[in-house]
Amino acid sequence: MYIPEHFPAEPKALWSLFHTINQLPRPSRKEDKFREFILKEAETLKLKTHTDEVGNVIVYVPATVGYENHETVIIQNHMDMVTDATPDRNINFAQDPIITFREGDWIKADRTTLGADNGIGCAAALALMYDKTVSHPPLELLFTIDEETGLKGAWGVDANYLKGKKMLNLDTEEWGSLYIGCAGGIDYEFKKTVKMVPAKLKGKSYKLTVGGFLGGHSGVDIHEQRGNAIKFLMDWITSIPADSFELSEWRGGKAHNIIPRDAFALVVLKDAKAAEEVAKKVEGRWRAFMPENDRGFFTKVEEVEAISEVVDAHDLKLLLSFLVAFPHGAHAYDLASNKELVSLSNNLAISLMVRGQFYLQSSLRFFDRGECVGLENQVQALALGFGLEFSKNGEYPSWKPVRENKLLDLVADKYQALFQKKAKVTAIHAGLECGILRDKIGPIDAVSFGPTIMGAHSPQERVHIPSVETFWTLFKEVLKAL
Repeated sequence: MYIPEHFPAEPKALWSLFHTINQLPRPSRKEDKFREFILKEAETLKLKTHTDEVGNVIVYVPATVGYENHETVIIQNHMDMVTDATPDRNINFAQDPIITFREGDWIKADRTTLGADNGIGCAAALALMYDKTVSHPPLELLFTIDEETGLKGAWGVDANYLKGKKMLNLDTEEWGSLYIGCAGGIDYEFKKTVKMVPAKLKGKSYKLTVGGFLGGHSGVDIHEQRGNAIKFLMDWITSIPADSFELSEWRGGKAHNIIPRDAFALVVLKDAKAAEEVAKKVEGRWRAFMPENDRGFFTKVEEVEAISEVVDAHDLKLLLSFLVAFPHGAHAYDLASNKELVSLSNNLAISLMVRGQFYLQSSLRFFDRGECVGLENQVQALALGFGLEFSKNGEYPSWKPVRENKLLDLVADKYQALFQKKAKVTAIHAGLECGILRDKIGPIDAVSFGPTIMGAHSPQERVHIPSVETFWTLFKEVLKAL
């Protein structure tokens, strides 16, 4: 197995497979090459497989000697990755490999997402096909598609092809934590056709840009109050006197599960210098309350070709007011068991105003479906009040924590025995597939754990090398004990 020089030597199979996976394109809905690789390797090793109608893959790995009569265990990961890059990085995620490098104790990517979410988990599962030194019961390696943009794979799993009643999910990004619960979610889309009129303002045309925010995962990072580029852009535009500009277009955000890092608007301005001064004031106001590590954002005013059509002033006022009022961020915390855990949030993820068509996508996350109703009512009322159409898409259930869990007890005991400290047993404010799979398969014990991955869903994504080694050690010991 080949391992690049900048990768650690051990665990050999895991790191080699992670490198191989990163040579294969795997955006959501385009996991074909990765799936083909899994099936080809399984065939070479004479392992049985099943591919379902939506494209999920199950690899059946027989028990090692002495474990033949043990209960089957499901090892679950998703094949797809979030694809995001900095504006100066030219990459086609549908065909180009992920270029990696090492910086201290971290493996990073060259100005793109790394794909450690969930590539490291996939590599760990695949390593069990090759590493004959790992003792384990019969295994069902379940690789799902399209987790990042709609959990389509989890919804499409056919439980008739799974025997296991214990499941290890390896899609966790905080080493030392054992997750026994996750948030559910709902995506909303808002649309409105607006009137476009000829530009009349005496002035020049400009592109207003804001960029350089950290962005990040719209679930696990939402509590950090990171900057939302769409919100900043709206703050900037609405701080310019209404009679001093006309607006033609704006774009911001890339995906429902990413906090927007960049946004821009095309405008006609009476006075570009005045708009720059407004930007400086808004920047100062934002930097005063933002986290220190997210104060490196920038604004830019660039002259562009003359704009001929702009949004009607009345419609523009409605849209800007809607976006200013639209909720974003953490809304409630789990006061009952973990006051640091967000229990309800909303991510203003994408907003476009192009050729008279307005579009907004948001992502609500919750632990208790009932608690989410109030926030749903709020966004729906805003839409109705401002004359927008809305639709609800892609709802998925939460995975409510159950501490009476024999698998959890085993994993927690092994963690403590190996590392002489207790693991943190908690839930995560993000969507894992466990909730859906438990509904489809029936009553199963499930635990999620993994190495430390920072900056997921952003070009800052990185995986902590020492935690990968300890994660692999725990993974092997848990399998040995099952």
